Amino acid sequence: MAVASLAAQNTTPSAQKSLFPFNARRYLLGQYRADTSAAFVQLPADVAGGRIIWLRTLAAAALGKMIAAARADGFRLEVLSGTRSFRAQQMIWDAKFTGQRLAEGRNLALELPDEAERTAAILRYSSAPGISRHHWGTDVDLASTSLKWWAGQQGQRALSWLHTHAPDYGFHMVYTSGRLHGYRYEPWHWSYLPLARPMLRNYFAKVVRESDIKGYLGAEHVRRLRWLEYYVEGVNPALK
Repeated sequence: MAVASLAAQNTTPSAQKSLFPFNARRYLLGQYRADTSAAFVQLPADVAGGRIIWLRTLAAAALGKMIAAARADGFRLEVLSGTRSFRAQQMIWDAKFTGQRLAEGRNLALELPDEAERTAAILRYSSAPGISRHHWGTDVDLASTSLKWWAGQQGQRALSWLHTHAPDYGFHMVYTSGRLHGYRYEPWHWSYLPLARPMLRNYFAKVVRESDIKGYLGAEHVRRLRWLEYYVEGVNPALK
């Protein structure tokens, strides 16, 4: 089935059951285990660099074809990250909030004692738990999370290839340059449109509420921001 027709099929309300292998609200919040559902598959070790990475089965199949095509053209697009649970995202977030993990090479707990400012700084590149697209099983980080690498010769060649060919496999860059709101430019973050777009377009704003933004450090500051408009919907227009 063509990517466009699959995306159209999944935008109907009747597609909710196949779109979400678990309760839609819990799914979008990342409150499930990917390894308990046949709708997910673990990526091959050579694709994931030996990491244990799960992805929705349809997305993984398309990704495998894209990576094979890239390799045939001389590019190795290793997958660094895929599906993340709420708990996994919480561990990343809380570690940055407390300074146990650096954010852009900075200890934000020391540099920004004001928690609201610290929250905004973390949100430059890291999603808060519950509003991360990595909960959806549709998104991957590719090759490198270093902007310097993507600006270099190898990264620019890979990026040119992705811009030209990734949409043929259903993948689009999520955090493109030139957006007014949301996370900063991330050339490594790509999303499988046929599943991700209907999740965002038809369901997220209907099932996730402000009261769901909880369970991690600084959550009260995230709730005071325009978290839905900026950090969930502030993506590449192609994915809306």
